[in-house]
Amino acid sequence: MSTDLYKLTPCGGNCTGCEHFCSGECQGCLKSGGECVKMWEKGCGIFKCCQSHGVKFCGICGEFPCRRLKETICRWDEKGIERLQSLGEEYRIQHKDFEEKLPGLWKNIGSHGVMVLSTCARGRVSSRPMSVVVIDGKFYCQTDISYLKCSQIRDEPNVALCVKNFSIEGKCRILEEPVKYDFFMRAMKQHFPSAVERYSSLPSERVLEITPDLIYLWDYHMDKPYMEYFEFRNNTYRKEWK
Repeated sequence: MSTDLYKLTPCGGNCTGCEHFCSGECQGCLKSGGECVKMWEKGCGIFKCCQSHGVKFCGICGEFPCRRLKETICRWDEKGIERLQSLGEEYRIQHKDFEEKLPGLWKNIGSHGVMVLSTCARGRVSSRPMSVVVIDGKFYCQTDISYLKCSQIRDEPNVALCVKNFSIEGKCRILEEPVKYDFFMRAMKQHFPSAVERYSSLPSERVLEITPDLIYLWDYHMDKPYMEYFEFRNNTYRKEWK
């Protein structure tokens, strides 16, 4: 089973099993900016170093394993360097798989479709089918600015789409009126002409732009189920048999 590299901390750890994280006492260094109630209340040097080098974790840094890392991580994990090296190798494999499989993903999703858009804010979840076009790796649709969807997105931009056997999680932006975006209007006229005729010219209509963070799908091979995950936050791919 592949590692979920998105959840890794810069030092190669994973907060999800920590008692302080599970109890809510600590947000974990990924959310707190390097602070950890267990070890680094004043901020983790490894976290800051990875940020300065533009890498998610030490195992993929061009200077790995540096003297600073050796002097730090070996204090609490004698196999830390070895684990980070292994994670770095796994990351490179997942990144390579991501690049190779990405064109097939977009081909299978298609250029358009009626997709269910789910939004959530202030304790309320709502879902509704939307006419969606896919352009340059992003998902676009239109809706009225006065509708619940827009008010929820303003409060919480994290949304989800579902179509066929694909689930898409990402962040949504509310853009301006549809008629201001030629690329959007061309795609909508091609695939959803009736929606353009009815709604696109209304002054209250707005374009929603969804940038994916994660796309995953489920399928079967020889009656055995599996999941495929495309992590756009770090451009990695993994497959898990269920």
